[in-house]
Amino acid sequence: MLHRVEILYLYKGILLSGLSSVFFSLCAVAVKSLHNIHPGQLAVHRFVSILLISLPIVIYKKEPLFGKSNEHLFLFLRSLAGSTNLFLNFLAYRYLPLGEASVIIFSVPVFVPIMAKIFLKEPCGLVQAVPALLTVVGLAIISDNPTRHINSYSSKAYDSQRMIGLTAALASVLLGSAIFIILRKLKQVDSTVVLFNFAWFGVLETNLLTYFFGEFTFLTCGHEPLLIVVFGIFSFLGQFLMTCATREEEASVVATLRSATDIILSFIWQFAFFKNTPNISSLFGAVLVSFSIFLVGIQKWQQVLKS
Repeated sequence: MLHRVEILYLYKGILLSGLSSVFFSLCAVAVKSLHNIHPGQLAVHRFVSILLISLPIVIYKKEPLFGKSNEHLFLFLRSLAGSTNLFLNFLAYRYLPLGEASVIIFSVPVFVPIMAKIFLKEPCGLVQAVPALLTVVGLAIISDNPTRHINSYSSKAYDSQRMIGLTAALASVLLGSAIFIILRKLKQVDSTVVLFNFAWFGVLETNLLTYFFGEFTFLTCGHEPLLIVVFGIFSFLGQFLMTCATREEEASVVATLRSATDIILSFIWQFAFFKNTPNISSLFGAVLVSFSIFLVGIQKWQQVLKS
């Protein structure tokens, strides 16, 4: 019989992934409240905050700021994929119906097991595929039947804005899947080193993207500066915990739990902060998503019994 500490250690990756979702979902609440600021500018604030928090930690630990020579390529790829992915998410939500964009973006768990099988040689069978598929089905139901939106827009298939949104969402899925694979490749690198490189690269890239495709505005007096600070701190904690989770757990498991937990928490924050009660179809979708998390837990428990 395993002790509680041993069981807790076995589930460490899952717990870290769940905690990261808490902070990421709270970031979404802050973003929704900062509707007067361009999404690109919010991305810049996010990366600046991560940079300011991670830099002194890396210096204190006496870690190489830019990693070792054999880590430079994957640190660059993680930074490029992560910062571009964030900007693409914002574009998708700007130019597509919210439900349609959500279903596409949160389909990452379907692709991560496939990419993990190819690049990391991780197992990819029914045990890994069923929770991922249930998650996507649940997300589709939660998003209020996105095919209805697709049909309503069929006469505007060549509309330039819609094409930009679809391209951004699909590219975001590929980059989002690749991030989990790259993080697994960097599991021996200190998490704060990964975040530092992700942050300074993200500041440069999102500044350029916002300059060319968006606009910068000054913060107004009142609650906006405080929300920006909270947004930055939660962004760092979410990224840090997700990076740690991928060092402890398989990429496909972390990706599935991230999507599932984010959606469940969004219902909680939706009601708590905005007093918006979900409908029956949304609740049914949430049940499917919750069941996918249960299946992942059963998989880990079976590993406990076999050990």
